[in-house]
Amino acid sequence: MSVMVSVAVAQVGMTELIFVNPGVKVNGQYYCDVLLSQQMPPAIKRVVERRLFTKQYVVYGENGHFFVFCDFPR
Repeated sequence: MSVMVSVAVAQVGMTELIFVNPGVKVNGQYYCDVLLSQQMPPAIKRVVERRLFTKQYVVYGENGHFFVFCDFPR
């Protein structure tokens, strides 16, 4: 039996492990619609909220892809 997990890693930290339910077929559609669009944004937000930033925002693009931008205090 194998386990599939997803995690985001950046200079400011990493998310908790996000486990894929057993038996789920992970294809591009599932990856974009579930992992990237639903599960990853809240996990990344929790990482970002633990840090001190002057400004933070998420930009959503096509197919559920997103980017997190943060401005560090000077």
